[in-house]
Amino acid sequence: MTYSIQALAKLAGVSPRTLRYYDQIGLLPADRDPHNGYRMYPAAAVDRLQLIRYFQLFGFTLTQIQSLLAQSPAAQTAALQEQRTHLVKQRDQLTALLTTLDRTLAARNGGHPMTDSEKFAAFKQDQLTANAQKFGAEVRQRYGDTTFTASQAKFANLSAADYQRMQATEQQLFDALRDVCHSGDLTSPVAQHIYALHRDWLCFTWNNYSIAAHRGLAQLYQSDGRFAQYYNDHVGSPQATSFLVAAILQATEG
Repeated sequence: MTYSIQALAKLAGVSPRTLRYYDQIGLLPADRDPHNGYRMYPAAAVDRLQLIRYFQLFGFTLTQIQSLLAQSPAAQTAALQEQRTHLVKQRDQLTALLTTLDRTLAARNGGHPMTDSEKFAAFKQDQLTANAQKFGAEVRQRYGDTTFTASQAKFANLSAADYQRMQATEQQLFDALRDVCHSGDLTSPVAQHIYALHRDWLCFTWNNYSIAAHRGLAQLYQSDGRFAQYYNDHVGSPQATSFLVAAILQATEG
């Protein structure tokens, strides 16, 4: 079936202006009616627009989408499959959160009380999923699949008390970093304590801590903007990660 620009826009939930733009940049080229020059879209264009809409929902830019659509059908299918895997993880994450929330509401309304471990299980799983999606590839590449998987498993099996201690340690780290960001003094006792706090926080999930691995992680923080953003956002300073890296490297010299 062939669609006019108006018909396809209505079908896909986009504006005719958007389709004209896609045609102009070569993202979704249109055929031309030989009698009047109007844009026409055959079945292949409909399939292509479906892919465009999918990849937009997944957060790809138009440039990235154009690059994907230039690849083989097998590569496009693989990209869709990868996004499906992410969606399944997000669904499972939401299901776990809803289950925990329902049990919490039931307990607050006089139902069966939750154990301390159950109260925090969904939060741990939520953090595991988010970390794996955002940082998993880089950490696997640097430390290997075995180390990454073991770390995830150790975190998942933390007791409620250890999980709370881990969260408290990280908050102390944020507070110390905030103080150093204000003072700018890496020689202060607070700055020197930053390394110890970060080391202690890591040891909640690392099975085998080493100074070399800690320094390597600091260098990864320095080179990857996503890691930097995590600390900068939580501390509220664009210098937070730089001070953290400096404190780690300074404390582990020699």
